[in-house]
Amino acid sequence: MKIAILGRGQVGQTLGSAWSASHDVVFGSRTPNSDGERSMSEAASWADVVVLTTPSSAVTAEFIGSLPLSGKIVVDATNPIKADFSGVDPDGPNVGALAPDARVVKAFNSIGVDLMANPRFPDGNAALLVASDDEEAKATVIALGEEIGFEGVDAGGWSAFRNLENAAWLWISLSMKHGRGIGFKFMTR
Repeated sequence: MKIAILGRGQVGQTLGSAWSASHDVVFGSRTPNSDGERSMSEAASWADVVVLTTPSSAVTAEFIGSLPLSGKIVVDATNPIKADFSGVDPDGPNVGALAPDARVVKAFNSIGVDLMANPRFPDGNAALLVASDDEEAKATVIALGEEIGFEGVDAGGWSAFRNLENAAWLWISLSMKHGRGIGFKFMTR
């Protein structure tokens, strides 16, 4: 699979590194360097799956509209945290609304970057909460998460996007009290 990581911060680098063992991965940047980075548009055009790891503030209608995303699986790993760091911004960007022709999936946003490279715990793997109305795209993203050690959890459809952002805020709040080595576990009876 061809995966474009848009943004080369810690989340992008960690996920790209994890997937590069079994997939073709390129990084897209606003200012590509000579280390094989491409422009955001070039990376998105090339890929089957586009992973948004940019700051949420960069996810604007102009930015999303400049990318060739039609028909592509677009993983929204961003979290619209308020500028004063007091919680999730309910008016934050909605990638699904900004890219209506893309197959948008919300995932990789509710666990810290330190654990993305190894989400395995002694009692099981951390849950990867995944939401989308596109069942096939959701299954693809769950499989990508499971490849790198997550337990994929179908968190629902489009209406669950904000729930996942609130789960991210819960993770952030808990990590400030208990440290960053925490993850969510999904259990059923």
